[in-house]
Amino acid sequence: MSNPGTYQALNRLLTILYRSLPMYLTYASPWTRRGDERATEALRRIVDDQQQLSTRVAGYIIEHEGRVELGDYPLDFPDTNDLAFDYLIGKLVTCQKSDVAALERCAAQLRDDREAAALADEALGSARAHLETLEELADEVTKQGVSWAKP
Repeated sequence: MSNPGTYQALNRLLTILYRSLPMYLTYASPWTRRGDERATEALRRIVDDQQQLSTRVAGYIIEHEGRVELGDYPLDFPDTNDLAFDYLIGKLVTCQKSDVAALERCAAQLRDDREAAALADEALGSARAHLETLEELADEVTKQGVSWAKP
């Protein structure tokens, strides 16, 4: 990969996907109750999408002789261990908004590499769709009377 900026933007893209809060929650196991099945399934779909995209981005980096850097989870993620899903939904929305903004910056930086830009655009479109899903879930939780669900 000849352009260090492209390499850095691709690794940033990879870190955003691979170290997201939904990915972290696969290890932290949020507390769920009956009625959280739709939310749990939505979270599983988000994780599946992010895993698939992460694999493709990492493959692109390796294919172009770059080094894959996965980054670390944010330091505040361990604070989410064993929290109830209806409490976590607000944090999921907030983190997803931040990820969308970061992905927008990555996509702008990758415009000169058509294949990398396509990956970034796909990741951005997926992240926006995931944000919509999470916001809908937050609205449902709020309607159920949980006041901390809205960010």
